[in-house]
Amino acid sequence: MENLIFKLWFCDLPIKNSLKIDILNNGFKPEEFWNLSLKDYIQAGIDITNCQLIDKSKNINKYSEISEYIKKEEVEFVLYSDVEYPKRLRHIYNPPVGLFFKGNLIDVENSIAIVGSRKASEYGKTAAYKLSYELGKRGITVISGLARGIDGCAHFGCLDAGGYTIGVMGSGFKYIYPAENRKLFMDIAKHGCVITEYYPDIRPFAHNFPERNRIISGISKYVLVVEAGEKSGSLITATLALEQGKDVFAVPGNIFSPNSLGTNNLIKDGAKLISRVEDILEEFSIDEYIITTSKNNVESKIIDLLKNGAMTIWDLSSQSGMAIDELLSNLSRLECGGIIKRAYGNYYILC
Repeated sequence: MENLIFKLWFCDLPIKNSLKIDILNNGFKPEEFWNLSLKDYIQAGIDITNCQLIDKSKNINKYSEISEYIKKEEVEFVLYSDVEYPKRLRHIYNPPVGLFFKGNLIDVENSIAIVGSRKASEYGKTAAYKLSYELGKRGITVISGLARGIDGCAHFGCLDAGGYTIGVMGSGFKYIYPAENRKLFMDIAKHGCVITEYYPDIRPFAHNFPERNRIISGISKYVLVVEAGEKSGSLITATLALEQGKDVFAVPGNIFSPNSLGTNNLIKDGAKLISRVEDILEEFSIDEYIITTSKNNVESKIIDLLKNGAMTIWDLSSQSGMAIDELLSNLSRLECGGIIKRAYGNYYILC
């Protein structure tokens, strides 16, 4: 069997991550571990219950099928013990034993997680997009969760600046969530990297997202919360970052908006207030633009059409000749950039 199949089997063992990492740290390679007997596992100091679980898990066909799928989809897999595994992630509590990734996985030094509400306001979307754009132009990696709202705007901003962005999924690669971010997913895979600890068949269950937040904060140098309510999931990312010994930043919000309670409370509790990109850049000691960008002709066409008045996505599709999914991605970009907004019903207008 090829090495990848052994890695996929080992990472998926029905035992605690901490035990799997101990096994790797003790010098075992997945293929060597596969070939051990039940008696060998016991002699290695593993308790009998876990030994039996390991011994019963050796399903060649299951992991051969996963191996074939990820090759077909141009997905790669990296194990905790591999040199390509992100260094920062090794040092967090309960690091993932393995990561699936699509794109170019770079172990970056200058990086920041930008997270916030899925139901973001226009102010929040614009702040996330513009801060991410300026950071991306200066070569700072932007990391987020590929979700609606702040996450998507952060990714769009960095991509539009020609920067490198990492999207961390809360599901396997067969289930891109939300579905409208499929084009964004492909753009990130082409110009950055999409990663997940979940096997391809794993759906986007609610409990996956708090778990994946430790990866978002774990691979980042800093964490910026742009807009978050009092119980926003992005506050979990901020808490994890603090537990990991990292600085947390926050964009102040409207004191009358429930969507800003979380971020304003973070600032009260000591998070650095971010009101301009320079507040972040001084932490990185970077002040020069290093990337140039090109104009998006699709977005220009949308803007020209909306100069004639409010239009639905179906009107835009009919008059531009563009597919709905392509339009959705570009409309989201323009929304994040504060150039257009949704009006009554399903209409879009220029800001």
